[in-house]
Amino acid sequence: MEQDFPGGREIIRQAFLLRGTPASALDATLASLSKHTIAQYTKPLRLWWSFCMKEKICYFAPPVSAVLEFLSACLPNTGSYSSLNTYRAAISLLTAEEIGSHPLVKRFFKGVACLKPQRPRYDFTWDPSPVVQYLASLYPHENLSLELISKKVAALLALTTAQRVQTLAAIQLSQIAVSDKVIIKISTRLKTSGIGQSQPLLIFKQFVERPELSIFSLIKFFINFTRDLCRSDCDSFFVSFRPPHKAVSSQTLSRWIKAVLGSAGVDISIFSAHSTRHASTSLAASKGISLDEIRRTAGWSETSTTFARFYNRPIINDPAFQAAILEI
Repeated sequence: MEQDFPGGREIIRQAFLLRGTPASALDATLASLSKHTIAQYTKPLRLWWSFCMKEKICYFAPPVSAVLEFLSACLPNTGSYSSLNTYRAAISLLTAEEIGSHPLVKRFFKGVACLKPQRPRYDFTWDPSPVVQYLASLYPHENLSLELISKKVAALLALTTAQRVQTLAAIQLSQIAVSDKVIIKISTRLKTSGIGQSQPLLIFKQFVERPELSIFSLIKFFINFTRDLCRSDCDSFFVSFRPPHKAVSSQTLSRWIKAVLGSAGVDISIFSAHSTRHASTSLAASKGISLDEIRRTAGWSETSTTFARFYNRPIINDPAFQAAILEI
C-alpha cells in the first residue's frame, strides 16, 4: 500500500535531517523558507512523492535519469518555464547533491526555455479610469455595507500602491500610524522578503480635492467601521464580511478586487486581481512617472527589469476617440 504524503513542510524537515542538520538547528533552518514558499513547493513535492512511490525510487536520493523522467512527464501539463523550474527547485531542496544543478538537468531546462519561453501574462492591460470612476461612485462611505467598503478599500489600495495582494493581506492594525498622513508598515514576512531587503512601507497623504478617492480618509473610516466587529485578538486590517469577522486570506482579497474590476467593466475572464499591478504601473509610465518611482512604489529593486519585461503593457482605452476622428 502506498504511503501517504506527509506534507510539504514535514518532507522538507525530513530532508534537512537526512542531510545532516542537527535537531537543535532545524527550526532556524526551516525558518529560511517562508510559508508561501513551502506552499508553492507542496504540489510538486506531492507529485514527486507519488512518482517515487510508483517507480520505487528513493525520494531523497534519486538518480538524475529519474528526475529528468519526472520533469519530462510534468512538462506537457506545466504552463511555463518558471512553473517547471519550481518543480526543480523543490526536488533540489531535498537532495544532498542539489540535483537541480546537475549539468544534464541544466541542459534540459535550456531546452524547456526554448520550448516554453517566458512571456508576459498579458499583451495589453485595461484602462484604470473606469475602475477609478466606479470606486468614486461608492460614496458617501457611511451609506456602504461592510462588503462594499471592504472591496473599495482593497481595490483602491491595489491600484494606488501597485503592491501584491499578499502584501495587502498582511496589513495589521497595530502597524498603521495615523497623523497628518497614514503610514502602514508591513512587518509580516512575505514571499519576496529577503536579507537586506526593506519591507514595504505604504504612505498616504490627505487628498482633499477628491474625498471620495482619499485613501487617507478611507482607511481612517474603515478602521472605525470595523473596530467593534472584530475580536480583541484579531489584528488584521481586512476581515470577513460575516461574523466572527476573522482575518481574510490573500485569495479572498483577490476575489474582492476581481469583483470590483468586473463591476467596473473589466473583462475578468482575461484579467485577474494581480492585473492591477500591470494596469497601474503601465498608466503611471504613460503619464511620465519615472522608472525609479514605479520600481520603488511597486516593490521592485533598483536593478529589476521585471517592469519593462512583463508589466509595462499598452493600455486598451475606449475607442470613442478613434471613432470621433474617423467620423470627421
